[in-house]
Formats: sequence, structure tokens, C-alpha cells
Amino acid sequence: MQGKYFVAGLCLSVLAASAGAQSKGPTEAQCRSLIDGMLDTMKATPLKTDKEKQGARELIERVEKLVKGNRARGVPECETYAAMAKIIANQ
Repeated sequence: MQGKYFVAGLCLSVLAASAGAQSKGPTEAQCRSLIDGMLDTMKATPLKTDKEKQGARELIERVEKLVKGNRARGVPECETYAAMAKIIANQ
């Protein structure tokens, strides 16, 4: 359980830092880069217990499904980024 919150905290920190650095709001390319970077970070985060690993796998699968579906439908990257942040925050 602790790992789940660690991953969420880490991802939200990345979101907050990147949002704070943008005064006009991120471009679509920046949002795409943030999405890809956050997914990479989530996948690379070391977790200790099988329960933590399973929770992280489920979260990553949900986010990847969202990203893939939104990209296939042509949803703007920044909207996907916001939806991704909401999933992570409300896990």
C-alpha cells in the first residue's frame, strides 16, 4: 500500500512541477512528453511487495488504456494529461 502512495505522490510531483514551470500552459508536444515521461517513471518505480506491484500494474494499465484510446480518437494531449492526473490523484 505504501508503494501505491509513493507512485501517486511521485507522479503528482512531476505534474505540479511541470505545471508550475509553464506560465501560458503547456503545448501539445509538451503534454505528450509529460505523459510519456510519467508513464516511464511509473514503470521504473521500484516497489517492494507483490500487493504494491499489482496495484501499480493496474494503475499503469488504466493510464495506458486511457492514453492509447485518447490518441486513437484524436483527443488533445493536454486533455489526456489532465485525465491521467485525475486517475492518479483519485486512485
